[in-house]
Amino acid sequence: MAPINDEFTDRFDLREFTPGTDADGAPDARTAPWMEAVGLGFHEASASPELAARMASHFIADNETFLGVHVKDPLPGSVDETWPVGTFTWFRKALSWGDGSSVDTQAISAVTVRPTERRRGILRAMMTHALQRGVDEGYAMASLTASEGTIYRRFGFGCTIRERAVSVRRNRSLPFVAPTSGIVTVVPTAWLADGVGKDVFARFHERTPGSMIRNTGTWPVVFGEYGPDGEKAKGVRAAVHRASASDEVDGYVTWRVDEGDETTVKILDLVYATDQAYLSLWEFLLSIDLNDVVKYNRSRLDDPIVAALGDNRAYDVDHEEDHVWLRVLDVAATLSSRPYAADGTLVLAVSDALGHATGTYRLDVVSGVGTVTRESDVADAPSDVQLDVADLGALLLGSVSPVTLAAAGLLRASNPAAPLLLRAMLLPARTPHGITYF
Repeated sequence: MAPINDEFTDRFDLREFTPGTDADGAPDARTAPWMEAVGLGFHEASASPELAARMASHFIADNETFLGVHVKDPLPGSVDETWPVGTFTWFRKALSWGDGSSVDTQAISAVTVRPTERRRGILRAMMTHALQRGVDEGYAMASLTASEGTIYRRFGFGCTIRERAVSVRRNRSLPFVAPTSGIVTVVPTAWLADGVGKDVFARFHERTPGSMIRNTGTWPVVFGEYGPDGEKAKGVRAAVHRASASDEVDGYVTWRVDEGDETTVKILDLVYATDQAYLSLWEFLLSIDLNDVVKYNRSRLDDPIVAALGDNRAYDVDHEEDHVWLRVLDVAATLSSRPYAADGTLVLAVSDALGHATGTYRLDVVSGVGTVTRESDVADAPSDVQLDVADLGALLLGSVSPVTLAAAGLLRASNPAAPLLLRAMLLPARTPHGITYF
Protein backbone atom coordinates (compact mmCIF):
# COMPACT_ATOMS: atom_id res chain seq x y z
CA MET A 1 0.00 0.00 0.00
CA ALA A 2 1.28 3.47 -0.88
CA PRO A 3 2.32 5.39 2.26
CA ILE A 4 0.40 8.39 3.56
CA ASN A 5 2.70 11.38 3.46
CA ASP A 6 3.86 13.24 6.55
CA GLU A 7 2.02 16.44 5.56
CA PHE A 8 -1.25 14.51 5.56
CA THR A 9 -0.69 12.91 8.97
CA ASP A 10 0.41 16.23 10.49
CA ARG A 11 -2.75 18.01 9.34
CA PHE A 12 -5.44 15.31 9.17
CA ASP A 13 -6.87 12.38 11.07
CA LEU A 14 -8.32 9.47 9.05
CA ARG A 15 -11.20 7.80 10.90
CA GLU A 16 -12.98 4.58 9.95
CA PHE A 17 -16.32 3.84 11.59
CA THR A 18 -19.66 2.10 11.18
CA PRO A 19 -22.73 4.34 10.73
CA GLY A 20 -25.25 4.29 13.54
CA THR A 21 -28.37 5.89 14.96
CA ASP A 22 -29.42 7.12 18.39
CA ALA A 23 -32.35 5.91 20.47
CA ASP A 24 -34.77 7.93 18.33
CA GLY A 25 -33.46 6.54 15.04
CA ALA A 26 -31.64 9.74 14.06
CA PRO A 27 -28.04 9.59 12.75
CA ASP A 28 -25.64 9.41 15.68
CA ALA A 29 -22.94 11.96 16.54
CA ARG A 30 -20.42 10.53 14.05
CA THR A 31 -22.85 9.73 11.24
CA ALA A 32 -24.75 13.03 11.11
CA PRO A 33 -21.77 15.33 10.35
CA TRP A 34 -20.42 12.80 7.83
CA MET A 35 -23.79 12.95 6.02
CA GLU A 36 -23.71 16.75 6.05
CA ALA A 37 -20.23 16.71 4.48
CA VAL A 38 -21.41 14.34 1.73
CA GLY A 39 -24.39 16.62 1.05
CA LEU A 40 -22.06 19.61 0.72
CA GLY A 41 -19.84 17.71 -1.69
CA PHE A 42 -22.73 16.76 -3.98
CA HIS A 43 -24.56 20.13 -3.71
CA GLU A 44 -27.45 18.65 -1.74
CA ALA A 45 -29.48 20.47 0.89
CA SER A 46 -29.36 19.29 4.48
CA ALA A 47 -31.73 16.36 4.91
CA SER A 48 -34.88 16.72 6.94
CA PRO A 49 -34.91 14.74 10.20
CA GLU A 50 -37.20 12.14 8.59
CA LEU A 51 -34.98 11.77 5.52
CA ALA A 52 -31.77 11.70 7.58
CA ALA A 53 -33.15 8.89 9.73
CA ARG A 54 -34.26 6.95 6.66
CA MET A 55 -30.88 7.37 4.97
CA ALA A 56 -29.01 6.25 8.08
CA SER A 57 -31.18 3.15 8.31
CA HIS A 58 -30.27 2.35 4.68
CA PHE A 59 -26.53 2.73 5.40
CA ILE A 60 -26.89 0.32 8.31
CA ALA A 61 -28.95 -2.17 6.27
CA ASP A 62 -26.25 -2.20 3.58
CA ASN A 63 -23.50 -2.78 6.19
CA GLU A 64 -21.50 0.21 5.02
CA THR A 65 -18.09 1.20 6.34
CA PHE A 66 -17.48 4.96 6.52
CA LEU A 67 -14.25 6.90 6.27
CA GLY A 68 -13.92 10.51 7.35
CA VAL A 69 -10.85 12.74 7.14
CA HIS A 70 -10.87 15.38 9.85
CA VAL A 71 -8.73 18.50 10.33
CA LYS A 72 -6.76 18.09 13.54
CA ASP A 73 -6.73 21.82 14.38
CA PRO A 74 -9.93 23.35 12.88
CA LEU A 75 -10.36 27.09 12.86
CA PRO A 76 -12.97 28.43 15.29
CA GLY A 77 -16.45 28.68 13.79
CA SER A 78 -15.75 26.43 10.81
CA VAL A 79 -17.76 23.30 10.08
CA ASP A 80 -14.43 21.48 10.26
CA GLU A 81 -14.90 21.36 14.03
CA THR A 82 -17.37 18.49 13.46
CA TRP A 83 -17.63 17.75 9.72
CA PRO A 84 -14.98 15.70 7.89
CA VAL A 85 -13.22 17.37 4.96
CA GLY A 86 -13.14 14.06 3.09
CA THR A 87 -15.75 11.29 2.95
CA PHE A 88 -15.75 7.74 1.61
CA THR A 89 -17.77 4.57 2.08
CA TRP A 90 -17.72 0.97 0.91
CA PHE A 91 -20.00 -2.03 1.18
CA ARG A 92 -20.52 -5.46 -0.38
CA LYS A 93 -22.24 -5.56 -3.77
CA ALA A 94 -22.54 -8.54 -6.12
CA LEU A 95 -21.63 -8.19 -9.81
CA SER A 96 -23.36 -10.60 -12.19
CA TRP A 97 -21.45 -12.46 -14.91
CA GLY A 98 -24.74 -13.11 -16.73
CA ASP A 99 -24.80 -16.91 -16.48
CA GLY A 100 -26.28 -17.15 -13.00
CA SER A 101 -22.92 -16.69 -11.29
CA SER A 102 -21.64 -13.54 -9.62
CA VAL A 103 -18.71 -12.14 -7.68
CA ASP A 104 -18.83 -9.87 -4.64
CA THR A 105 -17.18 -6.49 -5.11
CA GLN A 106 -16.09 -3.80 -2.69
CA ALA A 107 -18.53 -1.10 -3.84
CA ILE A 108 -17.22 2.43 -3.24
CA SER A 109 -19.45 5.49 -2.91
CA ALA A 110 -19.92 8.98 -1.38
CA VAL A 111 -16.39 10.11 -2.26
CA THR A 112 -15.93 13.83 -1.55
CA VAL A 113 -13.08 16.20 -0.74
CA ARG A 114 -13.70 19.72 0.60
CA PRO A 115 -12.52 22.39 -1.91
CA THR A 116 -10.56 24.09 0.87
CA GLU A 117 -8.39 20.99 1.24
CA ARG A 118 -7.70 19.96 -2.36
CA ARG A 119 -4.31 18.53 -3.40
CA ARG A 120 -3.37 17.55 0.14
CA GLY A 121 -3.51 13.77 -0.41
CA ILE A 122 -6.98 13.24 1.07
CA LEU A 123 -8.45 11.15 -1.75
CA ARG A 124 -5.29 9.07 -2.06
CA ALA A 125 -5.24 8.42 1.68
CA MET A 126 -8.88 7.31 1.71
CA MET A 127 -8.57 5.20 -1.44
CA THR A 128 -5.36 3.42 -0.46
CA HIS A 129 -6.74 2.73 3.02
CA ALA A 130 -10.03 1.37 1.61
CA LEU A 131 -8.46 -0.80 -1.09
CA GLN A 132 -6.10 -2.35 1.43
CA ARG A 133 -9.11 -3.09 3.61
CA GLY A 134 -10.76 -4.62 0.55
CA VAL A 135 -7.77 -6.91 0.09
CA ASP A 136 -7.84 -7.81 3.78
CA GLU A 137 -11.57 -8.58 3.57
CA GLY A 138 -11.01 -10.90 0.61
CA TYR A 139 -12.64 -8.95 -2.21
CA ALA A 140 -11.62 -9.99 -5.73
CA MET A 141 -12.23 -6.45 -6.98
CA ALA A 142 -13.62 -3.01 -6.14
CA SER A 143 -16.35 -1.21 -8.05
CA LEU A 144 -17.85 2.26 -8.37
CA THR A 145 -20.01 4.53 -10.47
CA ALA A 146 -18.34 7.91 -10.95
CA SER A 147 -19.65 11.47 -11.03
CA GLU A 148 -16.48 12.49 -12.92
CA GLY A 149 -14.61 10.45 -15.52
CA THR A 150 -10.99 11.50 -14.87
CA ILE A 151 -10.50 10.65 -11.20
CA TYR A 152 -10.20 6.92 -10.76
CA ARG A 153 -7.89 5.48 -13.40
CA ARG A 154 -4.85 6.49 -11.37
CA PHE A 155 -6.11 4.20 -8.61
CA GLY A 156 -6.42 1.23 -10.99
CA PHE A 157 -10.10 1.50 -11.99
CA GLY A 158 -11.15 0.89 -15.59
CA CYS A 159 -14.49 1.77 -17.18
CA THR A 160 -16.13 -1.52 -18.10
CA ILE A 161 -19.70 -0.37 -18.97
CA ARG A 162 -20.85 2.75 -20.76
CA GLU A 163 -24.46 3.86 -20.99
CA ARG A 164 -26.59 6.24 -23.03
CA ALA A 165 -29.34 8.74 -22.38
CA VAL A 166 -31.73 8.40 -25.31
CA SER A 167 -34.89 9.97 -26.69
CA VAL A 168 -37.44 8.24 -28.92
CA ARG A 169 -39.91 10.38 -30.88
CA ARG A 170 -43.39 8.92 -30.53
CA ASN A 171 -44.85 10.10 -33.85
CA ARG A 172 -42.22 8.22 -35.90
CA SER A 173 -41.67 5.10 -33.85
CA LEU A 174 -44.71 2.86 -34.35
CA PRO A 175 -45.57 0.32 -35.55
CA PHE A 176 -42.52 -1.80 -34.74
CA VAL A 177 -40.97 -3.74 -37.60
CA ALA A 178 -41.82 -7.06 -35.91
CA PRO A 179 -44.81 -7.71 -33.64
CA THR A 180 -44.32 -7.86 -29.89
CA SER A 181 -45.78 -10.56 -27.67
CA GLY A 182 -47.35 -10.91 -24.25
CA ILE A 183 -49.59 -8.60 -22.26
CA VAL A 184 -48.80 -5.23 -20.65
CA THR A 185 -51.00 -3.99 -17.79
CA VAL A 186 -50.88 -0.85 -15.68
CA VAL A 187 -50.49 -1.56 -11.95
CA PRO A 188 -50.32 0.52 -8.76
CA THR A 189 -46.74 1.31 -7.81
CA ALA A 190 -47.42 -0.09 -4.32
CA TRP A 191 -48.33 -3.47 -5.87
CA LEU A 192 -45.10 -3.47 -7.84
CA ALA A 193 -43.11 -2.58 -4.71
CA ASP A 194 -44.71 -5.43 -2.76
CA GLY A 195 -42.16 -8.03 -3.88
CA VAL A 196 -43.02 -8.27 -7.59
CA GLY A 197 -40.49 -5.69 -8.77
CA LYS A 198 -37.62 -7.13 -6.76
CA ASP A 199 -38.38 -10.60 -8.10
CA VAL A 200 -38.13 -9.31 -11.68
CA PHE A 201 -34.89 -7.51 -10.89
CA ALA A 202 -33.42 -10.71 -9.45
CA ARG A 203 -34.11 -12.47 -12.76
CA PHE A 204 -32.70 -9.51 -14.73
CA HIS A 205 -29.59 -9.51 -12.54
CA GLU A 206 -28.99 -13.23 -12.97
CA ARG A 207 -29.00 -13.10 -16.79
CA THR A 208 -27.33 -9.72 -17.35
CA PRO A 209 -23.53 -9.30 -17.36
CA GLY A 210 -22.54 -6.23 -15.38
CA SER A 211 -25.72 -5.96 -13.35
CA MET A 212 -25.11 -5.06 -9.71
CA ILE A 213 -27.31 -5.67 -6.68
CA ARG A 214 -29.09 -2.50 -5.62
CA ASN A 215 -28.69 -0.44 -2.47
CA THR A 216 -31.52 -0.56 0.07
CA GLY A 217 -32.28 3.10 -0.59
CA THR A 218 -32.70 2.61 -4.34
CA TRP A 219 -35.97 0.67 -4.16
CA PRO A 220 -38.29 3.39 -2.78
CA VAL A 221 -37.05 5.72 -5.53
CA VAL A 222 -37.46 3.38 -8.51
CA PHE A 223 -40.87 2.28 -7.23
CA GLY A 224 -42.05 5.89 -7.05
CA GLU A 225 -42.44 6.32 -3.31
CA TYR A 226 -39.74 9.01 -3.02
CA GLY A 227 -37.96 11.28 -5.48
CA PRO A 228 -34.16 11.56 -5.77
CA ASP A 229 -34.34 14.42 -3.24
CA GLY A 230 -35.88 12.10 -0.66
CA GLU A 231 -39.24 13.85 -0.66
CA LYS A 232 -42.52 12.14 -1.53
CA ALA A 233 -42.74 11.55 -5.29
CA LYS A 234 -45.74 12.59 -7.37
CA GLY A 235 -47.16 11.30 -10.63
CA VAL A 236 -45.18 8.06 -10.86
CA ARG A 237 -46.94 5.25 -12.74
CA ALA A 238 -46.10 1.59 -13.29
CA ALA A 239 -46.80 -1.17 -15.78
CA VAL A 240 -45.79 -4.83 -15.99
CA HIS A 241 -45.39 -7.39 -18.76
CA ARG A 242 -46.45 -11.03 -18.75
CA ALA A 243 -45.82 -13.58 -21.46
CA SER A 244 -48.93 -14.83 -23.25
CA ALA A 245 -50.90 -17.39 -21.21
CA SER A 246 -48.72 -16.77 -18.14
CA ASP A 247 -49.39 -15.14 -14.79
CA GLU A 248 -45.68 -14.54 -14.14
CA VAL A 249 -44.43 -10.95 -14.44
CA ASP A 250 -41.20 -10.85 -16.46
CA GLY A 251 -40.71 -7.09 -16.83
CA TYR A 252 -41.78 -3.76 -15.40
CA VAL A 253 -41.43 -0.05 -16.00
CA THR A 254 -42.01 3.00 -13.81
CA TRP A 255 -42.34 6.44 -15.35
CA ARG A 256 -43.66 9.93 -14.93
CA VAL A 257 -44.89 12.55 -17.42
CA ASP A 258 -43.23 15.96 -17.53
CA GLU A 259 -44.96 18.91 -19.20
CA GLY A 260 -42.94 21.61 -20.93
CA ASP A 261 -42.30 22.78 -24.48
CA GLU A 262 -43.12 19.17 -25.29
CA THR A 263 -44.66 16.42 -23.20
CA THR A 264 -42.11 13.83 -22.13
CA VAL A 265 -42.50 10.35 -20.69
CA LYS A 266 -39.43 9.90 -18.44
CA ILE A 267 -38.55 6.33 -17.61
CA LEU A 268 -37.51 5.92 -13.98
CA ASP A 269 -36.82 2.19 -14.05
CA LEU A 270 -37.07 -0.40 -16.83
CA VAL A 271 -36.27 -3.95 -15.75
CA TYR A 272 -36.69 -6.97 -17.98
CA ALA A 273 -36.10 -10.69 -17.50
CA THR A 274 -36.77 -11.38 -21.20
CA ASP A 275 -36.18 -9.52 -24.46
CA GLN A 276 -39.90 -9.80 -25.20
CA ALA A 277 -40.71 -7.87 -22.04
CA TYR A 278 -38.25 -5.10 -22.95
CA LEU A 279 -39.70 -4.59 -26.43
CA SER A 280 -43.33 -4.76 -25.29
CA LEU A 281 -42.82 -2.25 -22.49
CA TRP A 282 -41.18 0.16 -24.93
CA GLU A 283 -44.10 -0.28 -27.34
CA PHE A 284 -46.48 0.49 -24.47
CA LEU A 285 -44.61 3.67 -23.51
CA LEU A 286 -44.58 4.86 -27.12
CA SER A 287 -48.33 4.26 -27.29
CA ILE A 288 -49.17 6.63 -24.42
CA ASP A 289 -51.36 9.43 -25.81
CA LEU A 290 -50.64 13.13 -25.36
CA ASN A 291 -46.88 12.77 -25.25
CA ASP A 292 -44.17 13.69 -27.73
CA VAL A 293 -41.06 11.81 -26.66
CA VAL A 294 -39.95 8.98 -24.37
CA LYS A 295 -36.62 9.52 -22.55
CA TYR A 296 -34.48 6.83 -20.93
CA ASN A 297 -31.17 7.58 -19.21
CA ARG A 298 -29.89 4.00 -18.80
CA SER A 299 -29.92 2.54 -22.29
CA ARG A 300 -27.33 -0.04 -23.24
CA LEU A 301 -25.11 0.67 -26.24
CA ASP A 302 -26.66 -1.95 -28.56
CA ASP A 303 -30.28 -1.13 -27.69
CA PRO A 304 -32.54 -3.49 -29.71
CA ILE A 305 -35.17 -0.77 -29.89
CA VAL A 306 -33.16 0.86 -32.67
CA ALA A 307 -33.76 -2.16 -34.90
CA ALA A 308 -37.37 -2.59 -33.75
CA LEU A 309 -38.58 0.97 -34.49
CA GLY A 310 -40.64 1.63 -37.56
CA ASP A 311 -38.30 4.58 -38.26
CA ASN A 312 -34.91 4.13 -36.61
CA ARG A 313 -34.26 7.86 -36.93
CA ALA A 314 -36.85 8.35 -34.22
CA TYR A 315 -34.09 7.22 -31.82
CA ASP A 316 -31.60 9.88 -30.70
CA VAL A 317 -28.62 9.57 -28.39
CA ASP A 318 -28.68 12.59 -26.08
CA HIS A 319 -25.59 11.67 -24.09
CA GLU A 320 -23.14 8.83 -23.54
CA GLU A 321 -20.77 8.36 -20.63
CA ASP A 322 -18.95 5.92 -18.37
CA HIS A 323 -21.04 4.00 -15.88
CA VAL A 324 -19.53 0.98 -14.05
CA TRP A 325 -15.82 1.04 -13.13
CA LEU A 326 -13.98 -2.04 -11.86
CA ARG A 327 -10.67 -2.35 -10.03
CA VAL A 328 -9.05 -5.79 -9.78
CA LEU A 329 -7.55 -6.58 -6.37
CA ASP A 330 -6.99 -10.32 -6.83
CA VAL A 331 -6.32 -11.31 -10.46
CA ALA A 332 -6.63 -15.06 -9.90
CA ALA A 333 -9.88 -14.80 -7.94
CA THR A 334 -11.39 -12.41 -10.49
CA LEU A 335 -10.50 -14.32 -13.64
CA SER A 336 -11.46 -17.69 -12.20
CA SER A 337 -14.90 -16.41 -11.12
CA ARG A 338 -16.26 -15.60 -14.59
CA PRO A 339 -17.43 -17.79 -17.48
CA TYR A 340 -15.62 -17.86 -20.83
CA ALA A 341 -16.95 -18.14 -24.38
CA ALA A 342 -13.89 -19.79 -25.92
CA ASP A 343 -11.17 -22.09 -24.69
CA GLY A 344 -7.48 -21.28 -24.85
CA THR A 345 -4.38 -20.28 -22.91
CA LEU A 346 -2.89 -16.81 -22.46
CA VAL A 347 -0.25 -15.38 -20.15
CA LEU A 348 -1.14 -11.89 -18.89
CA ALA A 349 1.38 -9.46 -17.39
CA VAL A 350 -0.42 -6.95 -15.17
CA SER A 351 1.13 -3.74 -13.80
CA ASP A 352 -0.39 -1.99 -10.79
CA ALA A 353 0.98 1.22 -9.28
CA LEU A 354 -0.56 0.31 -5.90
CA GLY A 355 0.88 -3.20 -6.03
CA HIS A 356 -2.23 -5.27 -5.34
CA ALA A 357 -2.45 -6.98 -8.74
CA THR A 358 1.10 -6.74 -10.09
CA GLY A 359 2.31 -10.01 -11.55
CA THR A 360 2.25 -12.42 -14.48
CA TYR A 361 -0.65 -14.85 -14.68
CA ARG A 362 -1.39 -17.86 -16.85
CA LEU A 363 -5.08 -18.19 -17.79
CA ASP A 364 -6.16 -21.64 -18.97
CA VAL A 365 -9.76 -22.00 -20.16
CA VAL A 366 -11.17 -25.49 -20.72
CA SER A 367 -14.89 -26.04 -21.48
CA GLY A 368 -15.57 -22.41 -20.55
CA VAL A 369 -13.98 -22.65 -17.08
CA GLY A 370 -10.90 -20.59 -16.28
CA THR A 371 -7.98 -21.64 -14.11
CA VAL A 372 -5.39 -19.04 -13.14
CA THR A 373 -1.79 -19.65 -12.13
CA ARG A 374 0.45 -16.86 -10.88
CA GLU A 375 3.77 -17.37 -12.66
CA SER A 376 5.65 -14.32 -11.41
CA ASP A 377 5.34 -11.45 -8.93
CA VAL A 378 6.55 -8.96 -11.54
CA ALA A 379 4.91 -7.59 -14.68
CA ASP A 380 7.94 -7.85 -16.97
CA ALA A 381 8.13 -11.65 -17.15
CA PRO A 382 7.52 -13.31 -20.56
CA SER A 383 3.83 -13.01 -21.50
CA ASP A 384 1.36 -12.91 -24.37
CA VAL A 385 -0.36 -9.71 -23.23
CA GLN A 386 0.84 -6.79 -21.11
CA LEU A 387 -1.58 -4.25 -19.64
CA ASP A 388 -2.29 -2.01 -16.65
CA VAL A 389 -4.69 -3.18 -13.96
CA ALA A 390 -7.12 -0.42 -15.00
CA ASP A 391 -7.32 -1.86 -18.50
CA LEU A 392 -7.80 -5.36 -17.13
CA GLY A 393 -10.80 -3.98 -15.23
CA ALA A 394 -12.15 -2.42 -18.41
CA LEU A 395 -11.95 -5.75 -20.26
CA LEU A 396 -13.55 -7.96 -17.63
CA LEU A 397 -17.15 -7.95 -18.82
CA GLY A 398 -16.36 -8.18 -22.51
CA SER A 399 -17.98 -4.88 -23.46
CA VAL A 400 -14.54 -3.34 -24.10
CA SER A 401 -12.46 -5.17 -26.72
CA PRO A 402 -8.78 -6.06 -26.21
CA VAL A 403 -8.35 -5.26 -29.91
CA THR A 404 -9.60 -1.73 -29.28
CA LEU A 405 -7.27 -1.28 -26.30
CA ALA A 406 -4.37 -2.55 -28.40
CA ALA A 407 -5.22 0.03 -31.06
CA ALA A 408 -5.27 2.69 -28.32
CA GLY A 409 -1.80 1.65 -27.14
CA LEU A 410 -3.10 0.44 -23.77
CA LEU A 411 -2.60 -3.27 -24.39
CA ARG A 412 0.61 -4.71 -25.77
CA ALA A 413 0.80 -8.19 -27.28
CA SER A 414 3.71 -10.41 -28.26
CA ASN A 415 1.58 -11.84 -31.07
CA PRO A 416 -1.27 -10.13 -33.00
CA ALA A 417 -3.39 -13.23 -32.40
CA ALA A 418 -3.35 -12.76 -28.60
CA PRO A 419 -5.84 -9.85 -28.41
CA LEU A 420 -8.15 -11.73 -30.80
CA LEU A 421 -8.09 -14.83 -28.61
CA LEU A 422 -8.65 -12.78 -25.48
CA ARG A 423 -11.62 -11.05 -27.14
CA ALA A 424 -13.15 -14.41 -28.07
CA MET A 425 -12.64 -15.74 -24.55
CA LEU A 426 -14.27 -12.73 -22.85
CA LEU A 427 -17.27 -12.43 -25.21
CA PRO A 428 -20.42 -12.26 -23.03
CA ALA A 429 -23.64 -14.07 -23.88
CA ARG A 430 -25.48 -10.74 -23.75
CA THR A 431 -24.41 -7.12 -23.79
CA PRO A 432 -23.41 -5.92 -20.31
CA HIS A 433 -25.99 -3.55 -18.91
CA GLY A 434 -25.81 -1.71 -15.61
CA ILE A 435 -28.96 -0.04 -14.28
CA THR A 436 -27.74 0.35 -10.68
CA TYR A 437 -26.10 3.49 -9.31
CA PHE A 438 -24.30 3.70 -6.00
